Amino acid sequence: MKQNLFQILFAALAAAVFTAGCASDPNIMGVTNPRQPGPAAGRTAGAAVGGVVGNTAGFVAGFGEGAAAATSEVFNNRTYVVRQWQTVTTADGRVVQVPVDVVVDENGIPLQSVHIPADKASGNSVEPLSGKAREMQK
Repeated sequence: MKQNLFQILFAALAAAVFTAGCASDPNIMGVTNPRQPGPAAGRTAGAAVGGVVGNTAGFVAGFGEGAAAATSEVFNNRTYVVRQWQTVTTADGRVVQVPVDVVVDENGIPLQSVHIPADKASGNSVEPLSGKAREMQK
């Protein structure tokens, strides 16, 4: 009985040492020898599975971030007020500066059509758009 148990334990130990491929160099990271077929196949399979799982998780996270960004853009209502000054000559001959406020979106495009009357005294017409809004209109 003891002899059979000894032979079984020896065979199990030999099989474990042979299949584990123990590393003989203490400078190599890990507990297995990458030159043995079992650990080499395990590392290859682990790298493949890790790459697939990592890319799948990255895809899901990227998809979620893109969907959130696209959804939030629909509800974007950031507006700015652009103040332009118009020179106006009054009926009694005074020349005054009058503010004209225009509400624009984040690209500088007016949200409503604004009519700014021309200065009749000097004959100059006032450009209702400026900056980026004028560039986008052209």
